[in-house]
Amino acid sequence: MNNLPALQSTVMDDDTLTKHRAFIAIKAQALMGRFFQMPQDELVKRDILLGWMDMLQDFTVDEITKACSQYLIEYPSKRPHEGLVRQIVMNNRKRYIEKQPRTQIEATSRKSADAEERKRISQEMMAKLGKKW
Repeated sequence: MNNLPALQSTVMDDDTLTKHRAFIAIKAQALMGRFFQMPQDELVKRDILLGWMDMLQDFTVDEITKACSQYLIEYPSKRPHEGLVRQIVMNNRKRYIEKQPRTQIEATSRKSADAEERKRISQEMMAKLGKKW
């Protein structure tokens, strides 16, 4: 098991998901607000924020917050967009999985204990096949 958080949109009820999406919109505005912005029509601004919410809604508050902080360090002079923030979250998840200890699953032996048992099973199967023909 990789122990990653569940997709938030699949485990939240509608009210909680709406609040989560509002959190994302606030984080997006706060992040974009640190950079120069041309005045935008309200419909354009709404569409941009919907893009952020749709892109990030499946990640946890902690993952989004951490990614936004990392964004400011990794891309200090690049205007943020949701695709780059999502990529930071995905890279963090990948690093998390790589750190997890690997579990070795032993394959069960397909061989019977002895040759006589294998021969008996084979004869039974052949006898059943012979009846069908």
